[in-house]
Amino acid sequence: MGNSSKSDRKEERFLTAFEVVQTIFFFASFSIELIGLCYLIFKDGDKK
Repeated sequence: MGNSSKSDRKEERFLTAFEVVQTIFFFASFSIELIGLCYLIFKDGDKK
């Protein structure tokens, strides 16, 4: 049972790390889209 709990902890750490990476990619893509949207808005504002 000791080995089982050890592998469970390792699995939890892996899932947590995967969730962290997934969250970082989500925020990175969100920031890029937000910057692109601001660029389009200010670009249109300069034309007017």
